[in-house]
Amino acid sequence: MTTKTKLTRRTAFRLAGLVAAIISTTNVIIFSVLFFVISQQLSQRSRSHINEIRKTLVEIDTASGFDALAAMVGRHAVVAESEEDIYLLTDKAGNYVAGNIRAVPRFEGWKTIDWKDLPLIENWTTPRTSTAVMATWTPTKNGYLLIGDGNGDIIDAQRLLLNGLLWGIGLSIVSAIVGGYILGLKAQARVEAMERVLDAVASGHLQERIPRSSSSDDIDHVAALINTTLDRLEALIGNLKQVSTDIAHDLRTPISRMRHKLEIAHMGPADLATCRLAIEEALEEIDAIADTFDALLRISEIEAGARRIKFVDVELKSLLANVVDALEAVAEEHGHSLTANLDATRAVNVPGDRRLLNQLFVNLIDNSIMHCPRGTDIRVELDEIDGQPVVRVRDTGPGIPPEAREKVFRRLYRLEKSRSTRGSGLGLSLVAAIADLHGAAIELKDNKPGLLTEIVFRKRRT
Repeated sequence: MTTKTKLTRRTAFRLAGLVAAIISTTNVIIFSVLFFVISQQLSQRSRSHINEIRKTLVEIDTASGFDALAAMVGRHAVVAESEEDIYLLTDKAGNYVAGNIRAVPRFEGWKTIDWKDLPLIENWTTPRTSTAVMATWTPTKNGYLLIGDGNGDIIDAQRLLLNGLLWGIGLSIVSAIVGGYILGLKAQARVEAMERVLDAVASGHLQERIPRSSSSDDIDHVAALINTTLDRLEALIGNLKQVSTDIAHDLRTPISRMRHKLEIAHMGPADLATCRLAIEEALEEIDAIADTFDALLRISEIEAGARRIKFVDVELKSLLANVVDALEAVAEEHGHSLTANLDATRAVNVPGDRRLLNQLFVNLIDNSIMHCPRGTDIRVELDEIDGQPVVRVRDTGPGIPPEAREKVFRRLYRLEKSRSTRGSGLGLSLVAAIADLHGAAIELKDNKPGLLTEIVFRKRRT
């Protein structure tokens, strides 16, 4: 497909052609109306001119008689050539008395007569700009008077309007084509940039992004949406690659332990108790692996957004109170102090899935319980800032290094100091997935000492 063919098939150029057609049609309508109105006004002006002359001559006929009228018509006929007027005075029988044309059949009202149909007394030497005359008969005391006026002014005005119409249509078409071409080239360049980026992404270059412009128009808005989608796609594929690597790395150890224990039972003496113990330990490893895959499936389901159909208004104050009550005993068993600051906060509702939000807060608090040394103070707070519900979980434990705070939300990622504790490394990944499903922003901060986890929900609708 040639570049020219591509241009003619672009929406911008089709719209430019449509605009040119609309402007041309509008010009035709406007000039047609002007043509009709001005022509009517000039015709009316010509009739008024004839009526004034007719009135004057009728008054002469009434005051001075037919002979005086004939003399006046003769004088008018002499100077009528330059003004392209016609005069004819006949007697009652229709015989010529005075004027610059010979006998013309009488007619009623107004009539437009071509110059070729008029029997002129003599050839006019002055070039005529008119093609016809508008004339009317008027009865006098002893005859009939015909007065006519050339249509030269009307033709000149019509010619001027037609020239203006042609120039207007021509300029509008040229302007629309040039403007459409320029705008089309710019739009085409931006669309082609999108095509190149999408082709690159389809070829595996996920880091490519569409360049943004400063125009902030609809194309720029679409580019922003595509870039956001590509960011999401790159993150998901990156997570998939990371999960594949982490699964191979983290599950290799329990599988190896399970195989080692089964080999010991298989190679050792046929002791029922030893075999039963090996089988029980292998089942525990299998259960841990199954729990890991169940958690991965739950995260995938949550990230797909399928649970949004179950969203209802969830009251955070009561939900957090129940979670703290349920985990308080667990915290005490590990030598921690778990408290909540919820009494001073009025009821705060957010749209969401109550079970998933419960899982989110349980995982956050349990993360502090499991990974903090004895004697750690854990505190849960509920606040509201500018209409946005904010939940904070604070602890006075060792915290998380700043360079690892983003990594801990990756699936199966575990800090080196936590690898000796039970767990799959999916707790905070599940927290991030649930927060994203609910449109909440989650951030890890320094509690000085310890870790501060802050979750900011969307502003409540009034």
